[in-house]
Amino acid sequence: MIFVLKTRRHFECKKWIISPFWFHYIILLAITSESLTMSGSRTIQHSKRARVPVIRYEDNWVCVNKPAGLSVHRSANSRRNETTLRSLLKRQLARKIFPVHRLDHRTSGAILFAFDAKTTANIHRRLAEGSKEYIALLRGIWKYENKKVVIDKPLKVEGVMKDALTEFHLISSSSFCEMPCTLVSCKPITGRTHQIRRHAYQLGHPIIGDSQHGDSRVNRSWRNVRGLDRLALHCLSIQLQNDSKPCIAPIPQQMIQVLQQDIMFWEEIVNLDPRFMLHEVDERGGTYGRNYKNRVIE
Repeated sequence: MIFVLKTRRHFECKKWIISPFWFHYIILLAITSESLTMSGSRTIQHSKRARVPVIRYEDNWVCVNKPAGLSVHRSANSRRNETTLRSLLKRQLARKIFPVHRLDHRTSGAILFAFDAKTTANIHRRLAEGSKEYIALLRGIWKYENKKVVIDKPLKVEGVMKDALTEFHLISSSSFCEMPCTLVSCKPITGRTHQIRRHAYQLGHPIIGDSQHGDSRVNRSWRNVRGLDRLALHCLSIQLQNDSKPCIAPIPQQMIQVLQQDIMFWEEIVNLDPRFMLHEVDERGGTYGRNYKNRVIE
């Protein structure tokens, strides 16, 4: 702990007596329990800095598991000094990153970043030819005879109507606690703003936790009774063109805990899709850049 004093008289600092030095600075180095406590608290604060889980790290791009409630990058609606996924990841990987696509602020799951502009364009093209799969918890019991329903309805984007197509696949339904819900897999064929959320509303099954397209009273009940304080939408998988290995983002723990409240519902889900049992993944090997594939593992 460092004290810098300018004095004409004696000062007493706990066990130390500081002699007078006329208009001079006195630098006193002292280690006390208080300084250790303060230092410890700073260390703990630093260690609590959010780390973004890395799903897959390649030479020129990376796939991470975005937490809910975090914007990908700053926008006109961003608050001053708001932390973004891009800024966190740039600091974490210690290199420039370029978002290939985006996820809504309240949506969690797999998202791709490239390390240079050329790769960004390449991965964006491969993603357009590939596919994305989301998991959503919808309000109400599934009311359709078929397990697969396709919503093909144009959506207005910045004042212009654009084609939009989303596939919904039934996984399971539940009426636990007299709060009916349906878990579905969603595959957006096009990529419009809030496409899955808006098409789920048109489907007649709004996504739970969606304050813009859902029911605030229902959302409040799920928050107070079931403990779901987020939008129940998660990007589970990204499959790039000519890539045999999909990028899978494990389901967030909060969503898992909500689903597990109904045991029979949960058992049916994991039997139909074992990916719900995947544990959290975080490639913590560091930044390897272009030497990633050739690095020497000690």
